[in-house]
Amino acid sequence: AGSLGQTHWDCWLSPMNSLITDHFVCFRLDVQFSALNFPKESREGFARVNVSFPTLSSVSVCVRVQWNPEWNEVSTIFSYAAPVFTNEFQLRGQVDVQGRILLALIIHGKHLPYKASFHNDGAWHHICVTWLRSSGHWAIYVDGDRKDMGSGTDSSRNIYGDGIFILGQDQDSFGGNFTEPFFGNITDLNVWNMSLETRHVHALNACSPITQEVLFSWNLADLSSHPMVKEVQVLLFCPGKITFCIF
Repeated sequence: AGSLGQTHWDCWLSPMNSLITDHFVCFRLDVQFSALNFPKESREGFARVNVSFPTLSSVSVCVRVQWNPEWNEVSTIFSYAAPVFTNEFQLRGQVDVQGRILLALIIHGKHLPYKASFHNDGAWHHICVTWLRSSGHWAIYVDGDRKDMGSGTDSSRNIYGDGIFILGQDQDSFGGNFTEPFFGNITDLNVWNMSLETRHVHALNACSPITQEVLFSWNLADLSSHPMVKEVQVLLFCPGKITFCIF
């Protein structure tokens, strides 16, 4: 299975039906990923990243998510909690009345506004979030586009190290007390000890790896999952992958 930070992908050719005519047919190159399914049948599902995190003066997290369109409550895509402070870094989402999924960051316990969004369409979406202590600047990207940004977060300290990184749940206590689950599929989680720039996010959205300063590259062997969370194989279209036509 492929992931950012690795160089091998399993690829499949998929016909682009909208481009099939009497004269030519076009194909796109899809990429196979190993993903985790968080089923709606249980509110207990989670996956823990088995990596030791240092103190962070900057951080970026990117992930591909497929939201369960039947779930309308607040959901936690990921949460990072430190022993001395649980709400260190967290990405949450909720569905609005217009059928959009609104995203919000929590940094050092400060809940930023729900603003960045994508349609609750059951499709896969690529999300990146960044934070830089020196300026207090943060940003949220969706499918390669910057959807929200700001500053003014607490820049008096770094993000604490030695924390627990959980996929699919918040942490009201260190490593536990889950109350706001995510339902759907997650793959291609990657974490960096740097604040990604827009050009980096464009490359990542197109399935090109960014390996410098990487703290975690997607690998199911480095995750511990709740028994309800299952591994699934998914085919995703990467915008930067080759599309070709046969005439």
